[in-house]
Amino acid sequence: MYYAMSEHKSPTAYKLICLKSENEKVLGLHIVGDSSAEILQGFGVAIKMGATKADFDSCVAIHPTSAEEIVTLV
Repeated sequence: MYYAMSEHKSPTAYKLICLKSENEKVLGLHIVGDSSAEILQGFGVAIKMGATKADFDSCVAIHPTSAEEIVTLV
C-alpha cells in the first residue's frame, strides 16, 4: 500500500525454492526489497509446517501488496 499511489516504486525480487517432486514442497523463499523481513516472517511459518507450491497457489492474494507476488508465482 505504501507505494500504491506513488510514481517511485522500490525494486523487489522474489525466488521460491521447491523440491522437484510431485508435491513440490517449498524448501525456501528469498525476497529482496522493502519490508522483506515482515513478509518472510509469515511465510516462514508456512514453510516450517511443510507447505507445498499448491498450498501457496491456493492462497488468496492481498492486493495491493508486494507479498501477493509470492502466491501468484508460476
